[in-house]
Amino acid sequence: MMTNTHQKPPTSLKRRFMNVVCAILTGGAITGITVTGISATAWGQSAETTYRPVIKQVIEKAILPGYENLVEVAAQQGNDIEKLCLSPNETNLEHARDSFRSLVSAWSRVEMYRIGPAIKGNRQEKLVFWPDRKSIGLRQVRKLIDTQDKTAITTETLQKKSVAVQGILALEYVLFGKNSDALSTATPKSYRCEYGATIAQTIGATAKSIVNDWSSPSGYATQMLNPSSTSPIYRSDAEVMQDLLRISSEMIQSTRDLKIKNTIKDSPAKSKPKRAPFWRSNLTLHAYQNNLKAVEALFTVGGLGKLTPRYTKSLSFELEQTNKFLAKLEKENSPWEEQVKQKEAHELLTFTLIPLEGAQYIVSELIPQELGLSLGFNSLDGD
Repeated sequence: MMTNTHQKPPTSLKRRFMNVVCAILTGGAITGITVTGISATAWGQSAETTYRPVIKQVIEKAILPGYENLVEVAAQQGNDIEKLCLSPNETNLEHARDSFRSLVSAWSRVEMYRIGPAIKGNRQEKLVFWPDRKSIGLRQVRKLIDTQDKTAITTETLQKKSVAVQGILALEYVLFGKNSDALSTATPKSYRCEYGATIAQTIGATAKSIVNDWSSPSGYATQMLNPSSTSPIYRSDAEVMQDLLRISSEMIQSTRDLKIKNTIKDSPAKSKPKRAPFWRSNLTLHAYQNNLKAVEALFTVGGLGKLTPRYTKSLSFELEQTNKFLAKLEKENSPWEEQVKQKEAHELLTFTLIPLEGAQYIVSELIPQELGLSLGFNSLDGD
C-alpha cells in the first residue's frame, strides 16, 4: 500500500470542527482529554452484553446483501456489454458505461469486508487491483488488447491469469481508457468488447464465490456465529466484534490517507490525481461516498450501532459531513484529474480530512473503549 503523507488541514478550521465534535461526543463537557458522559457499563463489557444477535444482523443485513448485489450488478454489466458487442453504437456504449457506475457503487459498498472469503485466493485483488503503483496491471491489460490474446475472452481461462487483468479497474480501462470510444464503431464482437464482457462475467463469478463461502453450512458466517476456544479464526464473540470494528476503521483510514490525502498532497500543484482509483471513469468521488456509506450502514442497517447509540450518532454526523463535501464536488461534474488541481476543490478535499479523522477516532478508540474491546492489528499499519 502507499505511504501515508501527513498533510494537515488549516488549524483554525480543524480546531472549530473538532470542538463541535467533542461537544457532541461529551454532551458539552470536556475535561483534559477525558471523554465524559460515559454510560455505567463503559470501559468494559457488562455481563449482560451479548454480541451474537448483532453479529447475525451484520451478516444478514449488510455483508451478504452487499455481495449478492455485486453479483447481480456484474451480471447486468455483462449483459449491457454483450449488447454493445453485438450491436456497436453510441447508445449501447453509453448504457455499458452507465452500468459501470452501478458496478463501482456495488463494489465500494463491500470493499471494506477484507476478511475471510474476500481474502481467500486473492479474491479482493481479483475484484480490484489497486494501488497499481508502477502501472504493471495497466500494461498487462494493454498487452492483452494489443495482442488480442484469445485466452482472455473466456471466463475459465481469464480467471487463471494475473489478478490485474480480470477486475473492475481492468474493465474501466476497456470502457473508458485510450481508444475506448471506438467501441461504438467497432465491428460486431470486437476483441476489446468481448474481453470487457468476459471481465464482467469473471467479476460476477468471483463475487459469487465469496457469497458461497459466506453462506455455506460450514462457511464464514457459521464460523462467525459459532466462535470457540478451538476455532482457528474466532475464539469469542468479542473477537468477531473487534474484527468488524477494525475493518470499519480501516475503510475510513484508507479513504482518508490512501485515497484522498495521498492524492491531493499539500497543494494543487503537488497533487497526484491519477493515484486515485476510478479516475478514468470520473467515478472517484462516487466511489469514496459509497465507501463511507458502507461504514455507516454497518452501524445502522447492520446493527453495530445498537451497542453504542450515542457514538453511532456522532459517527453518522462525521461521515455525512464528509459525504456532503464529496457530493458537492461530484455535482460539479469536472474531470477528477483537473478538479484536484483547482484551488477551491483542493481546499474542500483537504477539509474532508477533518471529519474523517473524527470518524476514525470514534470507531478505533471510543467505541472499542466503551465496549471493553481492543482492535489490535491494523492491516494498514506501515503502508
